[in-house]
Amino acid sequence: MLSAVAARKARLEEKKPPADLSKPTSAPTSAPAQVSTLTPRPSLAQHPEGKSKPPLKRKSGEQGPKPSKKKRKQQGKPPGEKRPRYFEGDAFKTQEDLIVVPDDDSDTDASRSEIVQLRDSSDEEDDESGEDAAYSAELPSIYQPSRPAPDEPPVLSTFCPILDQNMFHLTEEEMKQCNLPSGQRGTLLVLSLGETLTLLGTCSLIVLHGSISLYGATLHASSTVHRVFAPRSSPLPVIESLSQTRHPRDISLALPSRIRAAATAGRAAVLLQDIQTGVEGLGLVCRTFDGVFAPSRWQSSSAVPDLGLNSVKLVAHHTRDLNPLLIPHSWEAATSSLLTRDVSTSGYASARLVCLVKGPKNAGKSTLARTLLNRLLTKYRRVAFLECDLGQSEFTPGGMAALNILDKPVFGPPFTHPSIPYAAHYIGAASPRSSPSHYLESIQALVQTYNLDVQHGALVEEQDVLDDRISDLIPLVVNTMGWTKGLGADLSRKVEELVEPSDIFDINPPSALYSAADHRFLSTMSYFHAVFTSDLKPPQTVMASSWDTTLPLCAQRPYEVDSQAAFDHVILTGAGVEDVVPSEVHRVLNGAIVALVRCDPGAVDIDADGSTDPTHVFRYRQGSAPPSPFSSNCCGLALVRSLPHSPPSPSMHLITPLPPHLLQSGRVLVKGELELPIWGMLDFRSIDNGDVAGVERSRVPFLKWGKSEAAGGERRRIRRNLMRKGQV
Repeated sequence: MLSAVAARKARLEEKKPPADLSKPTSAPTSAPAQVSTLTPRPSLAQHPEGKSKPPLKRKSGEQGPKPSKKKRKQQGKPPGEKRPRYFEGDAFKTQEDLIVVPDDDSDTDASRSEIVQLRDSSDEEDDESGEDAAYSAELPSIYQPSRPAPDEPPVLSTFCPILDQNMFHLTEEEMKQCNLPSGQRGTLLVLSLGETLTLLGTCSLIVLHGSISLYGATLHASSTVHRVFAPRSSPLPVIESLSQTRHPRDISLALPSRIRAAATAGRAAVLLQDIQTGVEGLGLVCRTFDGVFAPSRWQSSSAVPDLGLNSVKLVAHHTRDLNPLLIPHSWEAATSSLLTRDVSTSGYASARLVCLVKGPKNAGKSTLARTLLNRLLTKYRRVAFLECDLGQSEFTPGGMAALNILDKPVFGPPFTHPSIPYAAHYIGAASPRSSPSHYLESIQALVQTYNLDVQHGALVEEQDVLDDRISDLIPLVVNTMGWTKGLGADLSRKVEELVEPSDIFDINPPSALYSAADHRFLSTMSYFHAVFTSDLKPPQTVMASSWDTTLPLCAQRPYEVDSQAAFDHVILTGAGVEDVVPSEVHRVLNGAIVALVRCDPGAVDIDADGSTDPTHVFRYRQGSAPPSPFSSNCCGLALVRSLPHSPPSPSMHLITPLPPHLLQSGRVLVKGELELPIWGMLDFRSIDNGDVAGVERSRVPFLKWGKSEAAGGERRRIRRNLMRKGQV
């Protein structure tokens, strides 16, 4: 088979103009070969005597001098035409056709096939004109998608506010006429059926007409004020207007005359107001979350309608740092099935309604558990919430297993609703790895408390005639931890056996912007800066009403207590605490987070080894076990701000957000593995000046800046996600 290069040279020879016979030429040594386009043959040299001879490898000496390589390349090129350089043109595109060189044995036309010239990237524009491309039977079809146009950002709010049409600014006089909380102005929004509204910031919300859906809860028209917290660090809640269905709790309030025409049937009227809780100040305490309630620079650069409020803004489009809370259809179907059950059936009132949420880390378990809580509160007057995730607790700081009882839905991330639980037990660590038995005993004690004291509505004292929700049954929502391998899988299985759930929700994870440690630190700092009311009602959980971030923890005025008179016993829990001798307890407690535990009389042996030694100021016994969850309860957490140790003194400075009447019941001090976040040791007022509370950074105790200079001085990271070959 002749090569394609030789065939192309033969074809170029045919296109040469005929030679001028008038000019003398030298005797040719070989005649030009007859070349066929389809079946080219090698050229043969004709012998003068007529005998054919094979071509010689070396040319005869009668020929002229061999032209240079550059001249040979220029042969056959029209004069005056400039040859483009190798990067300026496409040789395959400019050629007229392709030469097919078949084998010598295939002389029939059946071997011929139609060849389609492939397009390069410059032909994509021609493809958009609608012309059909030709395809070959022997070549595969090549799909060349056109470059997609940039997509517009997804719309988060379909509601478009227009002043005096679907958005009205109410004055204080109009607020009084509607029997609404006066003292500040508000903005009333009228949403049509199916319209959505996404908010960023903090506000109070009142449904004046119709019904809406928010964070899994269905809110009907009433005078109830709901607090909404929507930071950028968590998915933003989406308000959706629902169909107009008459509900027994739907009490439409009187609207001003200029708004009645807009708030017709099938629409929802929502009143938004500014609230001042001080939660924005947590961004000064934890700099990672600074400005999470304010619009980002991406949102500030876009044109967003103004609602006329200072603490809340409307979010129209999706940006890189904003994620809306969109309830999946699977979640909607699963949670709605709980509300469609007929509880009036005989014998169902005594049945259990326990919903357990499980899944790996960052799977959205807390979001689903919060959605379940809000959804169940639309049918039940109270819902119990059992927190089994020590690292990311919903209503308490990390390290506590708690049972909360709620009668209102929650609209915000965990750090916006710290609370004093109905019952709790302090584990003292973000994971039950070091004390699995104590963790299981705490869960068992809380489940027993729910079964005996809470489940069948014994805590409900008052009866509201207008409230048709179920009161003789309090369902339970259980949020489990995300440790689902090894020991964590065994603990999760045992927790499931203790709880005996009636419904199990198993979900799979997406990714998150903030880590679990970030949210845990923020919840801890939110707890210590929270302000709790003193009117504690035993049947329910008390949530924080506001936050005080005017002063850091190092500048707040502490409680000064006598440790020998205030505490009956000091207990250390966690790995390695059995080696702490009584003379070193004050060093362990200084600057630590401790739990104030209330124990039943006789539950803890107060005859400690150090109580008889006058040099020991704490009643501490080395290696003592933590209080039994069946005879104790955790009142709350406190921070040991300072503890004099030279000379030893029983005086102790404590910082705690608990009301004073709860402090006297916490007679046992428990210190676990949970440490104060680094943000709690800093003074955010002068953090940019290089000092903490007027003290140079290098002289601040318990705080080290930079890395260790010694080899191996850094904290060692232990990897527990490695498996042996047989474990795969």
